[in-house]
Amino acid sequence: MVSASAERLRQADLVIVGNGVLGLFLAQELTERGAGSIAIIGPSAGETGASKAAGAMLGCFGETTTESLRTDASRVRFELGVAAHDRWPAVLDGLEEFSRTGRPLLSAPDTHVVLNSIGSELDTVNYQAIRAALDEYDKPWEEVDPHDIPGFNPRLDTRSLSAMHLPTEGAVDARGVMQALERKLRAAGVHFVDATVSKLVSSDDVVTGVELEDGHVIEGGNVVVAAGVQSEALVRTVSEDIDLVPTFPGLGFAMIARRSGGDPFRSVVRTPNRGFACGLHVVPQGGGLEYYGATNRLVDTVSGVTWMADVRFLAQYSMQQLDERAASHEVLQWLSGNRPVTLDGFPLIGWLPPAGLYLMTGTYRDGFHCAPLLAEHVANELQGKPGIIDPMFSPTREPIATRTVEWSINEYVEHNLAAWFETGAEAAPQMTTPQITEYYRTRCVQLYDHLNIDYALGPDILWYAQGSLRGARKVSRYLRKHRGNGAPQPQSVQVGSGDVR
Repeated sequence: MVSASAERLRQADLVIVGNGVLGLFLAQELTERGAGSIAIIGPSAGETGASKAAGAMLGCFGETTTESLRTDASRVRFELGVAAHDRWPAVLDGLEEFSRTGRPLLSAPDTHVVLNSIGSELDTVNYQAIRAALDEYDKPWEEVDPHDIPGFNPRLDTRSLSAMHLPTEGAVDARGVMQALERKLRAAGVHFVDATVSKLVSSDDVVTGVELEDGHVIEGGNVVVAAGVQSEALVRTVSEDIDLVPTFPGLGFAMIARRSGGDPFRSVVRTPNRGFACGLHVVPQGGGLEYYGATNRLVDTVSGVTWMADVRFLAQYSMQQLDERAASHEVLQWLSGNRPVTLDGFPLIGWLPPAGLYLMTGTYRDGFHCAPLLAEHVANELQGKPGIIDPMFSPTREPIATRTVEWSINEYVEHNLAAWFETGAEAAPQMTTPQITEYYRTRCVQLYDHLNIDYALGPDILWYAQGSLRGARKVSRYLRKHRGNGAPQPQSVQVGSGDVR
């Protein structure tokens, strides 16, 4: 159903499709520049979007892996997070007066990364990569005794072997930030349209506006599609011939629980990235509330449901690895969201071939953290000014290649081993780790043979293609099409130990 404001609104200088964090920060940037009338279109419930389910950790270094700085392209993406991090203090200062949560929008000022005994070698090398990146970029950190981390009380069989303190990386209240942003934008005269866009409207190869589900049309001088994982399908309503890097839904779940006793967490506490996801983590929310997260699975279609397997995973391993007392916490809310995951793992930011159409998506797990920086860049480009990020993220690029196929297979095996040991998977007593390794390697080699592609995929895309016929077909079809233009080749890949450069 279209809101009353939608019935009245017929046109705006800029139409932003998507009311997630990227669209809101872009609207704020343009409003502060006096860029004209702005309409933000999206269902207010936001049930399947990633923003409202985010843990919103400001963790560019806490997210570091062996892949983060290994190639030039990966380094460029990593440094987006470094630059974005510096903008958040001013962002929060400008939003606090519009917050109604009764708590600071900065929900945690710092982070503790723990290396525990339940993972695999992937945990260790990513833990080392975090330390190396902090040193390279001259950021503060210190080794700490895990017993001194407030709230941290894992079971003895998953105790932490070591831990580091990152004093300048914390987290923000994602839902509080978005509510404050919307309140600030409404006060500035931005139009919010509680509706779903069914298609883009064009004339003579120029996008002129959008059509809502009931047929109502809103005209726009420019249209920015920032609708997360829904963006690709929406762009294709104006032309099927636009050669976009494919995007897949990365379904994630989290829970917000009320602490029932014991010392509360005062910082983000997390493991390194592992097992196809961002590592197990807890984020203090204030008022005795804590956000627990870790799950990630690529799926065929956008979904807002919570899977029983992920409920079990998150609850069980939060109790084992973070705080035994969490067993008696009260779960107040389950959150689910669909991250926009591109085939090559890099964002899609830039103008598209139909004039008047701009795409802003594909940020995977970095969208909330990088939103203020990306908003400044996109606002510049909309106003005809030079952008502030690398043009390599153009939506119609060739897929960025950062691996060889052999490297990709090794990554896939490492992530599967991490998931195997974390979840307590069992094999015959006489089966050794090298035999399990060979099992996963064989499966991955067979998958590459089946897909018949030269491009080396990331572990999450491989996992998805392994389990989904639809996903495998989408990946294979796209890459075979690009083979006619020459198979993508790795750029600046350093094959070796996988250590950070």
